[in-house]
Amino acid sequence: MIGRLLFSFLAITILAVAPAQTSADDLIVLGKGHAPIYVSNTDSGRFDFDNDGRTDYYVKAHYTGNAHQTYKVDYKIANECVDGDTAGAAKMKLGFSSTDFFFFDRDWYTDFEVWTPWFKAGNNDANKRIDLVDLPHGALPIPFPASGDDTITGDGKRDSFTQKGSISELDGQSGWEGTVFFKGDSGEYYMWTIFPAGGTSGCDTLAAFAIPIVIKP
Repeated sequence: MIGRLLFSFLAITILAVAPAQTSADDLIVLGKGHAPIYVSNTDSGRFDFDNDGRTDYYVKAHYTGNAHQTYKVDYKIANECVDGDTAGAAKMKLGFSSTDFFFFDRDWYTDFEVWTPWFKAGNNDANKRIDLVDLPHGALPIPFPASGDDTITGDGKRDSFTQKGSISELDGQSGWEGTVFFKGDSGEYYMWTIFPAGGTSGCDTLAAFAIPIVIKP
């Protein structure tokens, strides 16, 4: 399996329904109100959800090798987006879906191997991987799913993501940073980060964020 990640960002159009046209390069942001924002056609991985001029969500994907190696995605996320600054409070889950035009045609997949170093180490996790959200055909990842491992977890001393008081990519805001690794079969997918979306403004309205991924045979 030889693959690569296709990634593009930020010319935002808010749409209440699926747009007339999307491409494999589109990102999807879902807010609390379920209306998708399609993001495309620039190379920035920085998103300011409360319009205060500071980045709240930073994401960068890497292709790391040949058919037997691994993909990785770096995340730097403000505390508000994940509902907390401790591993006990912060919440973020991961999922993979098909890229069908309408959300109600999409399938959700759980057969990817996904991990962080924390999940692989010692006795931190029974199966040494991040369990993905397991949703029915055509479902949106809203509300926050019961299935799947919380990606931000730990005991406060050794956590799967690192809490930092100032992150340069977030314009000095405090938040979480970590890298997720994964392997999967060839195909086109959306890789989702999923959040509680407990508030009414800013990054706390962020419910889910989808990255387009193409893994070539």
